[in-house]
Amino acid sequence: MAGQSFWQAFGANFGAHELALEDLYLLQSSTPNLIAYALPFVAAFTVLEFMLGKIFRHEDYTHEELKGSLWVGMGNLLVNLFLKSSLFVGAVWLYNLLPWRMELSWWSLVPCLLIYDFCSYWSHRISHFNRFFWASHVVHHSAQHYNLTVAFRQSWVQHVKVVFFIPVALCGFHPVIFMVASQMSTLYQFWVHTETIGRLHPWIEKYFGTPSNHRVHHGSQEKYIDKNFGATLMIWDHLFGTFQYEEEKPKYGLTTPLANKGNPFVLNFHEYRAIAKDLKQSDGLKEMLFFLFASPAKVYRYKANHRPKARSHYKPGRFLRGTVLALLLLLMAQLLLAQPPLPEPKLKNLLFFLQRTPDANTVVYQLNLQKDGSLNEKHPVKASWIRYEENGAVKELSGIENKFAYGVKCKALGNEAYEVRLVSYKKLPMYLLKSPADQQYRLYIKDEGKDLLLKRVFVKVEGGSFWFPKVQYIDLFTIDSENGAQILKRINLLSNG
Repeated sequence: MAGQSFWQAFGANFGAHELALEDLYLLQSSTPNLIAYALPFVAAFTVLEFMLGKIFRHEDYTHEELKGSLWVGMGNLLVNLFLKSSLFVGAVWLYNLLPWRMELSWWSLVPCLLIYDFCSYWSHRISHFNRFFWASHVVHHSAQHYNLTVAFRQSWVQHVKVVFFIPVALCGFHPVIFMVASQMSTLYQFWVHTETIGRLHPWIEKYFGTPSNHRVHHGSQEKYIDKNFGATLMIWDHLFGTFQYEEEKPKYGLTTPLANKGNPFVLNFHEYRAIAKDLKQSDGLKEMLFFLFASPAKVYRYKANHRPKARSHYKPGRFLRGTVLALLLLLMAQLLLAQPPLPEPKLKNLLFFLQRTPDANTVVYQLNLQKDGSLNEKHPVKASWIRYEENGAVKELSGIENKFAYGVKCKALGNEAYEVRLVSYKKLPMYLLKSPADQQYRLYIKDEGKDLLLKRVFVKVEGGSFWFPKVQYIDLFTIDSENGAQILKRINLLSNG
């Protein structure tokens, strides 16, 4: 009898009456607006973090990124204001269709939050592996500095992902409960976007979304990419094999950083522009669907190995492509102009420079001279970045880049000669020698008994990460020191295993 009465009491929570459409305004106005209540606290903590960063010289803010985050955040608030009623009407419509409708009871908020968080995990994860949904999420990952304003970077078209939360509504939760759960999930994710808070208790770090766990998700290192998708709970990442603890400091941002960091239209729609360009150059429906729905990584690898096909005559598929393009363009407010080719650096004591695709910067290798003008015999070659998105600033490589990616190892050979090798490709010896003509140091590679003067290195990347790229081939642009002829030497790494 006790068991029967329990199930009777439990079943009494289902089969609630339909909600009258004429009562929607009253129902919506009675739903707690948690986002509005929290805005003063969000603003206060953001200002506090900004001030602490200035006081303790923790450079986690830049003017352009801050401007971009604020503009994107304000635009998102306006979009939510316009769509709030439509989303609420949709939730009520689904609710009225179900025979197992739940009454408005606050105990149901607990299972609703749990199911909502599970759907958030899959929404987030799929957004990283499906280009159509990635386009509505990429703005959130575009900042190269990690602070509370990153939480404001929510796409203006992110509501296309509402399809992932239909299962929550189909469980029969009251629309008020559903909307409150959505707001609570959004608010929880605000505080995890900071470097001010370090690692918490191990139990909390293991099972809950924390700043440390979410810093990993925003990292662009290979071990951090596509990890920690959970919003509130990390149990889903443990169950589905996507959990990663924070180890070394993450490098934030996209693997190919955006040059324009403050324009909210560029931040929101640059990926849609790239999709439109790929659709325009596609050859048939199959390739169009691939460019639209394949994972961003697969699209990148495909484009790296297939040059766009030139069209010399009309094809029937162009009409369909034009129609799809027109629909996509209606979603775009502004298109990003294509970036110009990287310029050839003009620096003093430059030996050679390295450029790669995709990247927006150049690595330069110079003679490492001491204050008295003599060569540093222990480290005769130094490597630096030219950051074009930072007005061409020359910056030192990070420790990780020096050790694993773009640094060099030098060994003295005697008679003012040195052997130089890139840490990322140690099979290629280069030689720092004094030119017989002017006694100035030059860098050479040896090929069939000839000394070839090295001027430029071009690296073709096929996936991987910003820090640990998978290199397809390396082009060496050289000059024959005997006759001045320009010679291109290609090293195919994929075919070499």
